[in-house]
Amino acid sequence: MYVKLWQNDTFQTIEYTENLQKAFDKISNEEENLVVLRRDGTLYNLITFNDIATFSSYDLDTKLIEILDPTDSFLFDNDLLEDALVLMLENRARILPVVDNEMHPVGVFGLFEVLKSFKTISAMDETGTRAVIKIDDIPGELNKVLSIFATRKINLLSLMTAKISDKKRMISLKLGIKNIDLISDILDEENIEYEGIYEEKGDKES
Repeated sequence: MYVKLWQNDTFQTIEYTENLQKAFDKISNEEENLVVLRRDGTLYNLITFNDIATFSSYDLDTKLIEILDPTDSFLFDNDLLEDALVLMLENRARILPVVDNEMHPVGVFGLFEVLKSFKTISAMDETGTRAVIKIDDIPGELNKVLSIFATRKINLLSLMTAKISDKKRMISLKLGIKNIDLISDILDEENIEYEGIYEEKGDKES
Protein backbone atom coordinates (compact mmCIF):
# COMPACT_ATOMS: atom_id res chain seq x y z
CA MET A 1 0.00 0.00 0.00
CA TYR A 2 1.52 3.26 -1.18
CA VAL A 3 1.38 6.76 0.28
CA LYS A 4 0.04 8.14 -3.03
CA LEU A 5 -3.21 6.23 -2.53
CA TRP A 6 -4.17 8.49 0.40
CA GLN A 7 -2.03 11.61 0.19
CA ASN A 8 -3.81 14.95 0.17
CA ASP A 9 -3.18 16.50 -3.24
CA THR A 10 -4.44 19.92 -2.11
CA PHE A 11 -1.76 22.06 -0.48
CA GLN A 12 -0.41 25.61 -0.47
CA THR A 13 3.13 26.57 -1.45
CA ILE A 14 5.49 29.46 -0.88
CA GLU A 15 9.05 30.14 -2.06
CA TYR A 16 11.82 30.24 0.53
CA THR A 17 12.72 33.76 -0.60
CA GLU A 18 9.39 35.07 0.72
CA ASN A 19 9.12 36.54 4.22
CA LEU A 20 7.33 35.43 7.38
CA GLN A 21 4.52 37.91 6.90
CA LYS A 22 3.51 36.32 3.62
CA ALA A 23 3.74 32.85 5.17
CA PHE A 24 1.51 33.88 8.09
CA ASP A 25 -0.97 35.42 5.69
CA LYS A 26 -1.33 32.08 3.90
CA ILE A 27 -1.74 30.00 7.06
CA SER A 28 -5.17 30.97 8.31
CA ASN A 29 -6.28 28.05 10.49
CA GLU A 30 -5.02 24.96 12.29
CA GLU A 31 -5.85 22.62 9.40
CA GLU A 32 -3.65 24.45 6.92
CA ASN A 33 0.01 23.95 6.16
CA LEU A 34 2.47 25.49 3.77
CA VAL A 35 4.99 23.66 1.59
CA VAL A 36 8.15 25.75 1.22
CA LEU A 37 9.79 25.56 -2.20
CA ARG A 38 13.19 26.32 -3.65
CA ARG A 39 13.31 28.56 -6.72
CA ASP A 40 13.29 25.49 -8.98
CA GLY A 41 10.05 24.25 -7.42
CA THR A 42 11.59 21.42 -5.41
CA LEU A 43 10.85 20.82 -1.73
CA TYR A 44 12.69 22.90 0.86
CA ASN A 45 10.60 22.52 4.03
CA LEU A 46 7.09 22.55 5.50
CA ILE A 47 5.42 25.10 7.78
CA THR A 48 2.34 24.20 9.84
CA PHE A 49 -0.02 26.32 11.89
CA ASN A 50 1.75 25.16 15.07
CA ASP A 51 5.01 26.65 13.81
CA ILE A 52 3.65 30.20 14.07
CA ALA A 53 4.50 30.41 17.77
CA THR A 54 8.04 29.17 17.06
CA PHE A 55 8.63 32.04 14.64
CA SER A 56 7.14 34.74 16.86
CA SER A 57 10.56 36.09 17.88
CA TYR A 58 11.54 36.84 14.29
CA ASP A 59 10.84 40.05 12.41
CA LEU A 60 8.01 39.62 9.92
CA ASP A 61 10.32 40.77 7.11
CA THR A 62 12.67 37.85 7.74
CA LYS A 63 12.99 35.57 4.75
CA LEU A 64 12.07 31.93 5.24
CA ILE A 65 15.46 30.73 4.00
CA GLU A 66 17.06 32.62 6.88
CA ILE A 67 15.21 30.68 9.57
CA LEU A 68 14.49 27.32 7.95
CA ASP A 69 16.92 24.55 7.08
CA PRO A 70 16.25 22.03 4.29
CA THR A 71 14.09 19.26 5.69
CA ASP A 72 15.02 15.59 5.58
CA SER A 73 11.57 14.58 6.85
CA PHE A 74 9.51 13.89 3.75
CA LEU A 75 7.92 11.03 1.84
CA PHE A 76 8.12 9.86 -1.73
CA ASP A 77 4.72 9.15 -3.25
CA ASN A 78 5.75 5.54 -3.85
CA ASP A 79 6.81 4.97 -0.23
CA LEU A 80 4.91 2.30 1.63
CA LEU A 81 2.31 3.33 4.20
CA GLU A 82 4.33 1.47 6.84
CA ASP A 83 7.37 3.63 6.07
CA ALA A 84 5.26 6.77 6.47
CA LEU A 85 4.03 5.70 9.90
CA VAL A 86 7.57 4.91 11.07
CA LEU A 87 8.87 8.30 9.87
CA MET A 88 5.99 10.16 11.52
CA LEU A 89 6.60 8.37 14.82
CA GLU A 90 10.36 8.85 14.72
CA ASN A 91 10.02 12.58 14.01
CA ARG A 92 6.86 13.12 16.07
CA ALA A 93 5.44 14.68 12.93
CA ARG A 94 1.72 15.26 12.48
CA ILE A 95 2.12 15.91 8.77
CA LEU A 96 4.81 15.36 6.14
CA PRO A 97 5.29 16.66 2.60
CA VAL A 98 5.16 14.13 -0.25
CA VAL A 99 7.40 14.47 -3.30
CA ASP A 100 7.95 12.70 -6.60
CA ASN A 101 11.29 11.24 -7.70
CA GLU A 102 12.50 14.69 -8.79
CA MET A 103 11.71 16.19 -5.35
CA HIS A 104 8.75 18.24 -6.58
CA PRO A 105 5.93 18.32 -3.99
CA VAL A 106 2.85 16.32 -5.01
CA GLY A 107 0.93 16.21 -1.74
CA VAL A 108 0.96 16.10 2.04
CA PHE A 109 0.39 13.13 4.34
CA GLY A 110 -0.79 13.56 7.93
CA LEU A 111 -2.80 12.01 10.72
CA PHE A 112 -6.06 12.43 8.80
CA GLU A 113 -4.59 10.51 5.87
CA VAL A 114 -3.45 7.79 8.28
CA LEU A 115 -7.03 7.40 9.51
CA LYS A 116 -8.36 7.28 5.94
CA SER A 117 -5.86 4.60 5.01
CA PHE A 118 -6.72 2.52 8.09
CA LYS A 119 -10.41 2.75 7.25
CA THR A 120 -9.76 1.39 3.77
CA ILE A 121 -7.23 -1.28 4.77
CA SER A 122 -9.47 -2.57 7.56
CA ALA A 123 -12.47 -2.58 5.15
CA MET A 124 -14.53 -0.52 7.58
CA ASP A 125 -16.30 1.08 4.62
CA GLU A 126 -17.48 -2.28 3.26
CA THR A 127 -20.45 -4.34 4.35
CA GLY A 128 -19.58 -7.61 6.06
CA THR A 129 -18.80 -9.38 9.30
CA ARG A 130 -15.68 -8.92 11.41
CA ALA A 131 -14.35 -11.83 13.45
CA VAL A 132 -11.67 -11.28 16.10
CA ILE A 133 -9.95 -14.59 16.75
CA LYS A 134 -6.91 -16.00 18.54
CA ILE A 135 -4.44 -18.45 17.05
CA ASP A 136 -1.15 -20.02 18.09
CA ASP A 137 1.71 -17.86 16.83
CA ILE A 138 3.35 -20.59 14.77
CA PRO A 139 3.83 -20.99 11.01
CA GLY A 140 0.82 -22.35 9.16
CA GLU A 141 -1.88 -21.53 11.71
CA LEU A 142 -3.17 -18.45 9.92
CA ASN A 143 -3.25 -20.29 6.60
CA LYS A 144 -5.48 -22.95 8.17
CA VAL A 145 -7.99 -20.29 9.18
CA LEU A 146 -7.99 -18.67 5.75
CA SER A 147 -8.45 -22.03 4.07
CA ILE A 148 -11.56 -22.68 6.16
CA PHE A 149 -13.30 -19.61 4.74
CA ALA A 150 -11.91 -20.12 1.24
CA THR A 151 -13.39 -23.62 0.99
CA ARG A 152 -16.77 -22.16 1.96
CA LYS A 153 -16.51 -19.47 -0.75
CA ILE A 154 -16.49 -16.64 1.82
CA ASN A 155 -14.51 -13.66 0.58
CA LEU A 156 -11.84 -12.10 2.80
CA LEU A 157 -12.02 -8.28 2.73
CA SER A 158 -9.35 -7.45 5.30
CA LEU A 159 -6.86 -9.10 7.62
CA MET A 160 -4.90 -7.54 10.49
CA THR A 161 -2.78 -9.27 13.10
CA ALA A 162 -1.24 -8.34 16.44
CA LYS A 163 1.01 -10.37 18.73
CA ILE A 164 -0.64 -10.47 22.17
CA SER A 165 1.67 -12.91 23.99
CA ASP A 166 4.71 -15.11 23.41
CA LYS A 167 2.48 -17.86 22.06
CA LYS A 168 -0.67 -16.17 20.80
CA ARG A 169 -1.62 -13.79 18.00
CA MET A 170 -4.92 -11.93 17.64
CA ILE A 171 -6.42 -11.79 14.15
CA SER A 172 -9.09 -9.38 12.91
CA LEU A 173 -10.81 -10.75 9.81
CA LYS A 174 -13.36 -8.79 7.79
CA LEU A 175 -15.43 -11.24 5.78
CA GLY A 176 -17.64 -10.45 2.81
CA ILE A 177 -20.80 -11.87 4.30
CA LYS A 178 -23.42 -10.49 6.69
CA ASN A 179 -24.18 -13.47 8.88
CA ILE A 180 -22.89 -13.51 12.46
CA ASP A 181 -24.50 -16.85 13.23
CA LEU A 182 -22.90 -18.58 10.26
CA ILE A 183 -19.44 -17.27 11.12
CA SER A 184 -19.78 -18.31 14.76
CA ASP A 185 -20.98 -21.78 13.71
CA ILE A 186 -17.96 -22.16 11.43
CA LEU A 187 -15.50 -21.06 14.12
CA ASP A 188 -17.13 -23.35 16.71
CA GLU A 189 -17.11 -26.26 14.28
CA GLU A 190 -13.41 -25.75 13.54
CA ASN A 191 -12.53 -25.20 17.24
CA ILE A 192 -11.16 -21.73 16.57
CA GLU A 193 -11.01 -19.46 19.62
CA TYR A 194 -12.60 -16.07 19.04
CA GLU A 195 -13.09 -12.90 21.06
CA GLY A 196 -16.08 -11.56 19.19
CA ILE A 197 -18.01 -11.39 15.92
CA TYR A 198 -19.51 -8.13 14.71
CA GLU A 199 -21.66 -7.10 11.77
CA GLU A 200 -20.45 -3.96 9.98
CA LYS A 201 -22.72 -2.06 7.61
CA GLY A 202 -20.07 -0.02 5.79
CA ASP A 203 -20.46 3.39 4.16
CA LYS A 204 -22.78 2.30 1.37
CA GLU A 205 -25.49 1.12 3.71
CA SER A 206 -27.38 3.45 5.98
